[in-house]
Amino acid sequence: MNGTIIDSETKNPIEFVNIGILNKNKGTISNLNGEFNLSVSKALLNNSLTISHVSYYTIKIAIKNFKDQTISLEPKTNKLSEVIISNRKKRNRKIGVKSYNPLLWLGAISEDIDIIENAQRINIPDTSVKVKYINIYLRSGFKSDSSFIRINFYKNVDNKPDEKIVFENIVQKKKIEPGWLQIDLTKQNIYLEEDFFIGVEFIPDFKNKLEVYIGAILTKGKGYSRRNSQGEWNKLQGASTINVEIEY
Repeated sequence: MNGTIIDSETKNPIEFVNIGILNKNKGTISNLNGEFNLSVSKALLNNSLTISHVSYYTIKIAIKNFKDQTISLEPKTNKLSEVIISNRKKRNRKIGVKSYNPLLWLGAISEDIDIIENAQRINIPDTSVKVKYINIYLRSGFKSDSSFIRINFYKNVDNKPDEKIVFENIVQKKKIEPGWLQIDLTKQNIYLEEDFFIGVEFIPDFKNKLEVYIGAILTKGKGYSRRNSQGEWNKLQGASTINVEIEY
């Protein structure tokens, strides 16, 4: 199956759209021109393709009815959250996994043209918090390069990532090398009032194979991972080394 995904209003291509069969661990992601290619086995022909992007409404297309085509997605309406102004002195805190085991790591780039997403549960104080930075520890063993990184926020339901709760497409291109990598979200003005999961996607290079490894730890077992777009979340025995810096 080949296709191009475009904005229904502007007709511009949409990059980094997640395309796959829900919970079947078979998927891909659109490239910078909105194009994708996906092959599936005959055993999956009775399923549907789920096509989703945080800034657009999700659609499904029956695989049997699919033909090489241009697919239009309808943009979501932006809803602004209430912001409370206060003159109280702000506190800053780092929450999540701040340590790592030098012998453990998690893959962060799929060998296919798809994503691997690692998520970590974040328990916040009993108040509204502003998310300022995401910190990710990258283990040694790969060559320095650059990559697009997408940050997702998920509702915590029964201690598992559920629906997305921040509807902004947060993608940054960063130089990646072993050590701590920081994603600056200060300009996004993200305020949350309940515990959540933070998800990190390293967008694959569509020309050359890129390897990235996130640090990990066996304790603090609040981590999840999925290996494909629209794939099923799997609970980790431990957690990936991801933390957030908040202000409250």
